[in-house]
Amino acid sequence: MKEAVLERPKERIWTYEDYLSGRIPAEVSEVVRGKEVRKMPTGFAHGYIESYLTTVLRSKLTARYWVASGEVGLLLSRSPLTLRGADVVAVRKDRLKGVPKGAIEVPPDLIVEVVSPSDSPPYILEKMEDYRRWGVKRQVWVFPEDREVVVVAEGGLKVFGEDGEVELLEGVKFRLKDLLKEVEDDGNGS
Repeated sequence: MKEAVLERPKERIWTYEDYLSGRIPAEVSEVVRGKEVRKMPTGFAHGYIESYLTTVLRSKLTARYWVASGEVGLLLSRSPLTLRGADVVAVRKDRLKGVPKGAIEVPPDLIVEVVSPSDSPPYILEKMEDYRRWGVKRQVWVFPEDREVVVVAEGGLKVFGEDGEVELLEGVKFRLKDLLKEVEDDGNGS
């Protein structure tokens, strides 16, 4: 009996036209230089941290910024197509005309990423560099497992421990320790 061999399909290069026409399958999380990236959905704690930071930003900055969360589509390049998904973004309202219906093509003033255990260091570094080259002025990377926050800004890169007070944007700050305490609380008041 002959053994069945599954062949991996030839890697597809996605284009901006594929994006506009809706041909890119929903299971594709991002497209980087035309190549698809597929990621597993995040856990509840990840979503909690993301929503907490979104709420803090919206409560303080809504008058001047559009703030969105939930794998917000960012169109970094049309050719080759690079379409990234960010956890939280903030863009000054004077830079966008209303709430965009699709991916945004303007570099946000702030991107916040909550790192999952499945995110590899090469993936994280490539995404950081893509954001920097695109013109994102401030990136805040939350590493819950390592209990650290990395801020990438025009002045370079700075690492904060869980006790550090981290500025998101325009004086809006948080401490990772406070966030993780809520996430790690077992519900018994301990």
